[in-house]
Amino acid sequence: MLKTPHELSSVSRSLRRLRAETGLSQQQAAGRLGASLAVFVRWEEETAHPSPDQEELINLWAKGHAPQLPGAFASRGIPARTGDAAASGTRLTERPGPPILERVADADLIKVAGSAPLGAILAAHTEGAPVAAAPPAAGMSAGKNTYTYDAHTYHTKVPPQGIAELLKHYLPDGGLILDPFAGSGMTGVAASATGMDCILNELSPAGAFIASRFTSPVPAADFQAAVNQVLDQLKGIRQDLYTTTCRECGNATELLYTVWAYRVKCGDCAIEFQLWDHCRSYGRTVKDHKILTEFPCPGCARTLKKSRLSRTSAEPVEIGYRCCGSRQKEVNHAPDKDDLARISQIELAPPFGALGYPSTQLPDGVNLRQPKRHGLTSVDKFYTRRNLAAMSQLWSTIHRIEEPQLAAQVAFAFTGLYRRVTKFSEFRFWGGSGNSARLNVPYIYDEPNVFVAFARKARTIQDHLETTAQHYAGQVITRVGSATDLRFLPNESVDLVFTDPPFGANINYSDMNLLWEAWLGRRTDVRDEAIVNKVQGKDAAAYGDLMETALRECHRVLRPQSWMLLVFMNSSAKIWQELNDAVEAAGFLIVSADVFDKQHGTFKHFVSANTAGADLVLHCFKPADGEVARKKPQAGVNLAAFLGSVRAADYQQRFLHVNRAEEPDLRRLYSDWLSQAVVAGEPLMDFAQFRQEVAKTWSLKLA
Repeated sequence: MLKTPHELSSVSRSLRRLRAETGLSQQQAAGRLGASLAVFVRWEEETAHPSPDQEELINLWAKGHAPQLPGAFASRGIPARTGDAAASGTRLTERPGPPILERVADADLIKVAGSAPLGAILAAHTEGAPVAAAPPAAGMSAGKNTYTYDAHTYHTKVPPQGIAELLKHYLPDGGLILDPFAGSGMTGVAASATGMDCILNELSPAGAFIASRFTSPVPAADFQAAVNQVLDQLKGIRQDLYTTTCRECGNATELLYTVWAYRVKCGDCAIEFQLWDHCRSYGRTVKDHKILTEFPCPGCARTLKKSRLSRTSAEPVEIGYRCCGSRQKEVNHAPDKDDLARISQIELAPPFGALGYPSTQLPDGVNLRQPKRHGLTSVDKFYTRRNLAAMSQLWSTIHRIEEPQLAAQVAFAFTGLYRRVTKFSEFRFWGGSGNSARLNVPYIYDEPNVFVAFARKARTIQDHLETTAQHYAGQVITRVGSATDLRFLPNESVDLVFTDPPFGANINYSDMNLLWEAWLGRRTDVRDEAIVNKVQGKDAAAYGDLMETALRECHRVLRPQSWMLLVFMNSSAKIWQELNDAVEAAGFLIVSADVFDKQHGTFKHFVSANTAGADLVLHCFKPADGEVARKKPQAGVNLAAFLGSVRAADYQQRFLHVNRAEEPDLRRLYSDWLSQAVVAGEPLMDFAQFRQEVAKTWSLKLA
């Protein structure tokens, strides 16, 4: 049920009027504001509200000013190119130099291009900065559709433009910020782009490396020239690895990808067959093409479930390229005898680079069981031999770049490939690759041309360097180490803590970072990894203990009467309780909590009914020494009272890009309820139980 015009807020009325006056579609208007279509529709229907900065942008547009997105966080689609740089000016040594991480690190501190050393940063903040007395009145909404967000993959990222709004609220005159669980460094991006200084601490060497590159303002032209020079050095090997024959003109052309599919066995009749030949369904457009999850057995005609079929070996089944009349469009064919002969030759004698490749054996791990079960027992087996050779050649040539910061930034494009060029890259008819927090080996996987993928990833990083990084004014330093031990920082030395800590068992970071860390040559020390993980012997209580130790360190280094902001979400009441207990035991008071709407759902949101909703921002206050902590509000927000205060019609999930009926958005409802219940000290419940209780109250039929 939509609201009538007189019930709508001024924001909603403004958006509708602006679209009527300009003739823009919702998609076009959303782009003008740097928002996703999904959240723009919710703004118009007033089932979501823009952040303060976004609302100001809307108000300016309503007053006749063309919306100008902050240059530091330009969204995709805004022209940012400064022209192509020639492949010159980059000095390459004759042989690969020392490991990249060693070249840009001083012990546990990774050097960020252009930033001062830690001592100088601390010396510039001996006096505390003015701090806001209260949290902002509105929640936060910030999308993922920016050049920076796209520049390099990571398991979780908080949109930096949303972080920047919060930093500006709490530190209006600037200050020194700490992120003890820095991940990919989005807090550092937000801080530096708004002129503030930031210390990033991250347990994973891979995460710390990625964070240091996100916050390094390497000149875009130098970066592009270095990328071009690396690719120029590898033209010959690229041709040797990725050449096929055009089926139309008969000339040699570059191979863009190869699809591999497993042979499988029927559990009933034991026939072995090539899965690719029997599980495809073609529709009117490529978006309608499907890999079937169920289909009849070619032997006994029994209905088979793909996920239950046993595998034997993987085979190349399709190739894609552009040539002659098809240069603007990929064409695909079954591999011919020459394609198969090339693959066989590479398998027998892969042309590896001077540095070889990592052969790190997979340890026991929650996310490592599935690849080990399918024979991927070491990191090198994550790749086809062809792609492993290409990665080895790239890595070796990147290490020949003489200037350390430039070499590290080009290595950033290399690590940005992550699973996209491995056997974990599930084939999709429409292209792209998923990025779930798992290492599942698909039945049908895509083997892309590594050099094409590398060049494409380098372009996204260049977009970031030409937009967000151009606005960096703050100093950033990155440290590899545990958040449970911040002795490198003095007592009461930072003005604000902003962090996105591990969400219990949601992501096993040390497992997922193994691929990066094998190439970088340094592994995570998992002893202090704050996580729920059976293999590591850590339950919810152990997670809570580690979080408490880390938050006590945050309390120690934070100045009195200052704030710690925690971005957090979990579907488990037990994990929430552990976090609450850790916050209070560390000496903080949760003053308020509100929703951080990232404007896009994750893959898990669409495939798992029990995945919780939008993250919360917990605004935690550190009282002055000797000050009595403010008492929590006593007003009850039990579930019955909460459900009586909201309208079911305001919590409908609309699917704008797929043909799927509206359904209740219980994830968003759960986030809104938690934002009140956590502060009020109400007993919490798991998301699964929450769904059942809401279904009873609102008479819903759950899927």
